[in-house]
Amino acid sequence: SFTYGLGGYTSLDDGYIVNYSSINLTQALLRRMSNNIYAGLGYNFNYYWDIKELNPPVNTITDFDQYGYSQTEIASGFTFNFLYDTRDNPVNAESGSFVKAIYRPNLVFMGNKADWHSLVVDLRKYIRFPARSNNIIALWSYEWLTLDGKPPYMMLPCTGGDPYMNTGRGYIQGRFRGKNMVYVEGEYRFRLMRNGLIGGVVFANAQSFTEQISKKFEVIAPGYGLGVRLKFNKFSRTNIAIDYGFGTGGSGGLFVNVGEVF
Repeated sequence: SFTYGLGGYTSLDDGYIVNYSSINLTQALLRRMSNNIYAGLGYNFNYYWDIKELNPPVNTITDFDQYGYSQTEIASGFTFNFLYDTRDNPVNAESGSFVKAIYRPNLVFMGNKADWHSLVVDLRKYIRFPARSNNIIALWSYEWLTLDGKPPYMMLPCTGGDPYMNTGRGYIQGRFRGKNMVYVEGEYRFRLMRNGLIGGVVFANAQSFTEQISKKFEVIAPGYGLGVRLKFNKFSRTNIAIDYGFGTGGSGGLFVNVGEVF
């Protein structure tokens, strides 16, 4: 995958390839505590090996080198999970809310080089607009925070680093990276045919990452675009999502999903 350095002041010209092999295992068991509320424990394991920087900028110490380059990286930790979900359909929601929080302590005794802790909070809301139509305003907020310690470089929050690699339409995966990430997106979904066979969307998003020196969010990277939806399964309301997104500094690209982006 490509990496461009840390923080928000990087450019597309800073990019180079990091080649690696990896195994990523994620498992969680949740119990229903009350209506729409679940909580439980899990375990995440991430192992990267044979990490190589391919053709990095010449005569330059890369951010990866400064952060702590290593040919192998391990992240191992239990997770504490909370879920609140009132969506009418997890594949293509037309109403309801979604709240998910994952706290992950990664401790030395579990195989990590040093202790570090992370928190991910995923918030979503779906609103019919107009109220009696099938058009939807979908809102998404995704916070990926390092509470303390130093995660491995490959485990740092990054653009498109969420489980389904959907944050940051308009930018390549890994375009921005830092110890903390805040992300917001809004999308308007509407039908182009009355039977829902073909639909359309317009969207806008913004992401920001903390800088290495100041530890502050200093740069906001906006993205925007539009797309079409092709009905794949009318019973589950699954769509084929085809979007084109634009970002700053010449970023842009085509994004394809089975199901909605969020």
